Amino acid sequence: MAKPTYWIGPRPSEGKRWTTTTTATVLTEHEEKEAVYRMYQRYVKQWNDIELNNDKCLSEHTHEICGAKVVGGGNRRFILHWYGGNQAHWILEVVFARGFREYYPGSSCGRNALRSTKDIRAIRLHWSEGGKEEFGRWHAAEQAANQDNGEWSEYKA
Repeated sequence: MAKPTYWIGPRPSEGKRWTTTTTATVLTEHEEKEAVYRMYQRYVKQWNDIELNNDKCLSEHTHEICGAKVVGGGNRRFILHWYGGNQAHWILEVVFARGFREYYPGSSCGRNALRSTKDIRAIRLHWSEGGKEEFGRWHAAEQAANQDNGEWSEYKA
């Protein structure tokens, strides 16, 4: 029996399977890239509003965006995971372009904003069950909930 196809569309050369997912695709449409760019800018603002404000307690940090957990960073990647039960879940993997620095220089934990969508090398969506549809619903909810909170735009090399 043939193994089911994991990648829908072309498989990225460095694309890996996530053990808990059954399918993945590379998001390449301009609108998809722009939407992920805006979501990341809002997350950076949420992060830096706490990290760079000495009057705020670091325990206020949230490592989630509208229920999706920020589970990874480093290695020039930003990873979100949403689990809705009944095996339906998704993982959004944003791979940063070479030259983009995720954090401010020095010992600061302040995050840099993306300068443009060109700072995103690839966006991969991995899912199982109805995860792709859940991602669409989550993204609409995130945008509605956070678009009025503003975006971070400062980049420090």
